[in-house]
Amino acid sequence: MGNELFRGRYVWSSTTPTVAIVNAIAGIENVESTDLPAVLDTHLYDHVDPEALDTLVTTSSDPELSFVVGDYRVEIDGNQLSITLSGDR
Repeated sequence: MGNELFRGRYVWSSTTPTVAIVNAIAGIENVESTDLPAVLDTHLYDHVDPEALDTLVTTSSDPELSFVVGDYRVEIDGNQLSITLSGDR
């Protein structure tokens, strides 16, 4: 696994996981969140169902999951979101 680039704690009822993920990766890339698909050449929904992700995380008492979006590995553990590089970059 690569170096951690982002770590944040969230109240998922206030900030949905999909918004937190997009904003975090956009911050890492130093672009507006609306420009992120063009920068990554992919969308979040190409890797995970955003509605299902939000529902799973906001309704689980202690969610734990991970997946890859472009070059980034996204991990959610409880109320914590961390993003690392998933490969060489």
